Amino acid sequence: MSRKQRERTAAEKKQTPAIKRMHTWMWLKSIVTVVLLLFVAASVAYLVLSDSPVRVENPEENSEATDPVLVAPSPEPPDEVEEAQHRVIAYYFHGTSRCQTCRTIEQYAREAIEDGFSEELQSEMLEWHAVNVEEPQNNHFISDYELFTRSLVLVDMEDGHQTRWKNLERVWELVGDREAFISYVQEETRAYLGGH
Repeated sequence: MSRKQRERTAAEKKQTPAIKRMHTWMWLKSIVTVVLLLFVAASVAYLVLSDSPVRVENPEENSEATDPVLVAPSPEPPDEVEEAQHRVIAYYFHGTSRCQTCRTIEQYAREAIEDGFSEELQSEMLEWHAVNVEEPQNNHFISDYELFTRSLVLVDMEDGHQTRWKNLERVWELVGDREAFISYVQEETRAYLGGH
């Protein structure tokens, strides 16, 4: 073995512990990176999924359902007020976690109802309810109105019985144009108030 080969072999032996530490460090760094990426992915998935209504199994259809389904009656008018023959209920359905767009939809919808129909609200011909469908007593609304996201729903009531309902799906499309949004909600509500 030549002198140069012996020097190179000796240098490699001296570097071996350093190289091993470097490889170990790189391996640990890779593991930490993967763990952090998984955490970020899980966090994003949670945020996306928590903004969607939870599908609830109906215990009548599946006796082995593990999620309890609690059914609460729809909000009733106060006892001292005689129930009108015809009324319309405007529901804004939301979840516990609410993005800015969801809050804007509620704000514009409430404004459209309160500013456009103050007399109807006072006479209780029209009602406004913001409902969190993630609360156990309200999650029946998910199946009642086939909800798949935050929604504004008009419900036509005749003699205390629901006769029809409509999900105003265009609110998502119009949320960027306040005037068009309010006009749309008021037109649809007016049609329901007059359509009995």
